[in-house]
Formats: sequence, C-alpha cells, structure tokens
Amino acid sequence: MKKELTNDQNIKNLKKRKILRIFMIIFASLTIVLSVLFLIFQIDLLLIIALISFIIAERLKKIREKTPIIKKDEFKEYRDAIAKSNKRKKKK
Repeated sequence: MKKELTNDQNIKNLKKRKILRIFMIIFASLTIVLSVLFLIFQIDLLLIIALISFIIAERLKKIREKTPIIKKDEFKEYRDAIAKSNKRKKKK
C-alpha cells in the first residue's frame, strides 16, 4: 500500500529531487570532462576519479528515483476541453 504524502512532504521531496538533479548533472559532466582528459593525457588518476564520479552520479540517480512525489496534471481539464473542441470541428 502506498503511503499518502502531505503537501509539505511533497514540496520537500520536490526540492530534494531538484537538488539531487543538479548534483547528478555536475557529476555526470565531471565524468565526461575527466574521461576526455584521460584520453588526452593518459593519466590513470583521471580515469579513477572519472569512475568514482560516475558511480556517485548513478547513486544519486537511484536516490532521486526512490524519492516519492505526487505528480498532478494541472492542465488536464484544459487538454480535455481542447480535445473536445477539436472533435466538434472535425464533425462539421
């Protein structure tokens, strides 16, 4: 059974996911930069740090995916109204 989230918990989790996303982007970029530098300079330390950076990015990704949020489609009513009006136009 899914645990119900309060609005405050949902906002807190959304902020947490946003911060995790920023760190994921930083570590993924760092992985790419270090990997390219390793290909250019052939320094083993760069490769080791790139691997560690990749592992950290993947762990952050898993933590972000496990953080529960309530996804609410705020524009569903508008999309339904547009779809209905498009159907009416096609019938004419």
